[in-house]
Amino acid sequence: MKKISSKYVVWLVFGLAFMIGFFHRYSIGIIADPLREDLLLSTAGISLLSSMYFYTYGFLQIPCGIMVDAQGPRRVVLMGMSAVFIGSIFFALSPTPILLYIARALIGFGAATVFTSIFKIQALWFKPTEFATIAGMTAVIGNVGGMLATAPFYHLTNALGWRGGHLILAIITLMPILIIYGWITDRPPAKNDAEEGKEEYKKLEKSTEKQPQKQLQKQPQKITEGLKVVVSNPYAWVNAVILFMVFGSYMSFSGLWGPHFLRYVYEIPLEQAANLIMIYMAGVLIGSPAIGMISDRLQKRKRVLQTALLLLVAGWAMMILILPAFQKMWLLIPVLFITGSVSISPMLCFTNTKELIPQEYTGIATGFVNMAPFFGTSVINSLFAWFLRTEETAATYQAGALLFLLAAIIGFTASFLMKEGLETKANKMH
Repeated sequence: MKKISSKYVVWLVFGLAFMIGFFHRYSIGIIADPLREDLLLSTAGISLLSSMYFYTYGFLQIPCGIMVDAQGPRRVVLMGMSAVFIGSIFFALSPTPILLYIARALIGFGAATVFTSIFKIQALWFKPTEFATIAGMTAVIGNVGGMLATAPFYHLTNALGWRGGHLILAIITLMPILIIYGWITDRPPAKNDAEEGKEEYKKLEKSTEKQPQKQLQKQPQKITEGLKVVVSNPYAWVNAVILFMVFGSYMSFSGLWGPHFLRYVYEIPLEQAANLIMIYMAGVLIGSPAIGMISDRLQKRKRVLQTALLLLVAGWAMMILILPAFQKMWLLIPVLFITGSVSISPMLCFTNTKELIPQEYTGIATGFVNMAPFFGTSVINSLFAWFLRTEETAATYQAGALLFLLAAIIGFTASFLMKEGLETKANKMH
């Protein structure tokens, strides 16, 4: 069977898997009400259900990075997406909350494999000069999945129910599984029409040959050393704190509490709230490549992030404290869009970490800081649910949403402790 040789097609197939994982990340908020009715879940139960994805995803980031390096992205994603497929079916058929939690955790386990795998594919198939651009496009395609989990998923579940919606998701998940299994390899094919491509492939093959036995024996030691280097770097922790706070809030709002916050605080039906969350996600979609391009153009990470986080603080303050008094959609819509566009700004923390950590440990460093937003989401979800423990009203949702504002303020404050990685590299060169 002829394998796919186009790097863009390979990236797009892995991107589809990434998009499916993003969809699951944000899907619970839309189906919270029918889950309450069908399985008698409490608000705390809904929060735990959403967080099961984030707990498993967060814990598996470093192990997945190690597996991808050892087994290759193709095998790891096939295993992961198979888990998402099985988890989606179990979720759709679960008769009890316990089985629902297990299914959600299984989906989180599978989705966790895609992040490190798609970055590995980008490193193997694309030139270093293309990496930043394709990484930005990866964020875009992932957030398309987040957008589809808002109003489109609301209409799908209205027509088919939440069980039917997840069965459809399971069928869609088969697409990347079958294509990756049948037509995709970890590395570009040896034969390439372009001479440059041949040379790059030879270099790639040479660099990815099997290690001698002595080197393999040293691999656990290298992992341990890498973890020590990353954990002992204070700037990696600063980036992790920002991701914990800001990305944690972004995923908590868009994935669970956002639709219901808008419904209660702005007194609108859930369908309209879902449409407004899609506007927020559209901001994320535009902000992701725009912030990356601005940062690359200015050759600054810290200043760009600080500016974005200051706008984020203003956005949350407007949405939570000021605009509810006016109840004007024409005021809320641009604030939602701008807040979404700057909510994605901590993606610069990944780039900053990569620039501050020795190259041989960047995989471990990425896995380390990427755990933070998922644990942050779980913690913020639980704290938000505490505010709703007695009743769900505009006042309790407003009080819970203050967590998002507080997290943005902490993230903005922490950004002053960042170290500019590009300046560090420039100083080393001189």
